[in-house]
Amino acid sequence: MPRSCPVRGGSVLSGRSRRARALGYAAVAALCMTIAAVMGRPLLGGIPADGVDRVSAALALTGLAGTIWSLYQGVRAWRWQETAVADLVARLVDAVRDGEETARAQLLGRHDKPIDVRFDFRPAPAHDAHNADPQGRLADVVHYYRRLHPRRMVITGAPGSGKTLLAIEIILGLLETRGADDPVPVRLSAATWSTDTAEPVQQWLVNHLVTTFDLSPASAEALVAGQRILPVIDGLDEMDADASPGYDSRAARAVEALNTYQQRRAKAELVLTCRTGQYQALEAARVWAQDAAHIELRPVDPVQARAFLTDRVLDLHRWQPVLDVLDHQPAHPLAVALSTPWRLTLVTVVYEQRHPGTGAFLRDPADLAGPGLTTADEIRDHLLSLFIPATLTTQRPAGHPPAQVHRWLGVLAAYLDDNTRHLRRLGGRTLSGTDLVLHELWPLAGARRPRMAALLLLALPWAVVAPIMLTQVPVGFAANQVLGASSIAFGVLWTAYLSWSHVWPQPSRADLTQLRTAAGGRRFVAWLGLGAVFGLGLGLVFGFVFGAILGFAFWLAVGVTGGLAVGLAAGLLGGLTSFGTVGVREPRAVIRNDLTVGLAAGVAVVLAFGLTNWRTSGLQGRPAFWFALWLGAGITAGLTGALAGTRYLALLLLTRSRSGRPLPWRLGRFLNWCYHAGLVRIAGGGYQFRHRELQDYLARHPHP
Repeated sequence: MPRSCPVRGGSVLSGRSRRARALGYAAVAALCMTIAAVMGRPLLGGIPADGVDRVSAALALTGLAGTIWSLYQGVRAWRWQETAVADLVARLVDAVRDGEETARAQLLGRHDKPIDVRFDFRPAPAHDAHNADPQGRLADVVHYYRRLHPRRMVITGAPGSGKTLLAIEIILGLLETRGADDPVPVRLSAATWSTDTAEPVQQWLVNHLVTTFDLSPASAEALVAGQRILPVIDGLDEMDADASPGYDSRAARAVEALNTYQQRRAKAELVLTCRTGQYQALEAARVWAQDAAHIELRPVDPVQARAFLTDRVLDLHRWQPVLDVLDHQPAHPLAVALSTPWRLTLVTVVYEQRHPGTGAFLRDPADLAGPGLTTADEIRDHLLSLFIPATLTTQRPAGHPPAQVHRWLGVLAAYLDDNTRHLRRLGGRTLSGTDLVLHELWPLAGARRPRMAALLLLALPWAVVAPIMLTQVPVGFAANQVLGASSIAFGVLWTAYLSWSHVWPQPSRADLTQLRTAAGGRRFVAWLGLGAVFGLGLGLVFGFVFGAILGFAFWLAVGVTGGLAVGLAAGLLGGLTSFGTVGVREPRAVIRNDLTVGLAAGVAVVLAFGLTNWRTSGLQGRPAFWFALWLGAGITAGLTGALAGTRYLALLLLTRSRSGRPLPWRLGRFLNWCYHAGLVRIAGGGYQFRHRELQDYLARHPHP
């Protein structure tokens, strides 16, 4: 499709048709403004001159007519958002490439060249892809994949064998040689797929594009419906706690759904990774990816392991006992333990650790070949137990000894393990067993306690400002006193309801770059229109309710002018705010951005109302009262708008040292340090443990 060709609800509009519609909208807007002026004149004439500023009222009524048209345009912009498919694809390609290059660098550590692992084609019981060669290797995996017909591949292997890295190599290779009409490979975590709610593949892809790449639902649907997305589904084995998933498992339902996922008249292209044992269990239950080439990664042979160590270690003589085992005893537990890229990386990190002052090596690799470690599993756990202390030789958070780091990471690993083993669900979503997303981590402290703590945080500002307000006004049951107290109580209860009802709030951030695009401009205008209409409507209701009791003219003026100001401020902030985690380089910045935008928005909206009614609100007579009222309302509104950040603060309050699941106060900063130390990696808007084996070990051994 040409780059300038917009898609609108599946149809293409010509320039003449768009101009005709624009003229029609202008005529409707002019008519609405004329009607408002004619109808508003009697109303303005009936208001006393000293009761309200007629100019402000006239402007408000005229603005109401204009914003009705803006509202209509805004709804149309959301429903029929124009989407240049080529532009979307180009943006998505850049985002995917940047993310996968970062993930590749994290997996490889300080080196840029992976082990050239080999793999073998494993025929399925039936319905294989065509043109699958018997063997292949990492260096030519992209060519191997492109030759398949259809292009459907399943990658299996032992833990740490390099399945994810092979999938990333396919993604980056396909992007480097991508044609104009080729789909964009997008990696998804299989554990995030809610197969137990029968979520279709297409909807899962759309949700992922919206939440991870900040696309609008209409844009994501256009890409998925147009077959422009190639799903690379990582970690099918992480969908079930059972090491041998059966026919009724989540993994089996996922595979069955992928078998029915069509691309025109054939099965859709895909890449799927899974541990060998779990995939064999599925095949035994007569469930497998049909019309796909199943390849299985070979263990790293002793020759490759020797080459890896020779390339990485500083003093090869220290490693001679290990090299002798690799050369002459391939069945030795040490040779078996070092048969994956991850374990080879692990052993070099642990046994190349040096004293920070003298530079002396702290451990002797000869211990690995000694009599103390008799099985491959013992060697694995031995290496994992030393991995955290080994990372602290070059980087240490102030006051955090290795044992403390181990305990904190153990809490997080136990939470993820609990989610996997019990398939925990909350708010219609299956809790992740791999991802540590800061604003979605609050269920670690329970399903209800963090939400209750968030409500207390919302009520805290009023506990401070309410005594100040009570000292400034008389307490009684007059009409104005009852209405004022009821309005504040209603506002507090409404924010409490919003806080409790939104189980999974999306974080927000200021995003001025969206104004550079046509879609962003339309979204900005739509927000302004919606904000103005909502604000005026709320202001009119406010004015009529209070005016019927306390004086119509005065309170109508307060409601209309204040509502318009609040609506325009809210619309302005909404138009310049984006939701999701895309564009944030560090996951911890998500919380900071959300709290900053939320508090700024709350204070700005309340100030807009207060400053608009500076003279009529009685500020000059009771400044302390109004300042306290605006402060409490602004902070509460800000914390409600920054609900993702507020839940994170609630989590920190509930995970102190005596909670049973202690975490550091600055959890985001700690995880960011763990990322730089090599203990965790960044995945999308969150963190993951460097390797699943490390996560499983810490879950089994939460204390050093």
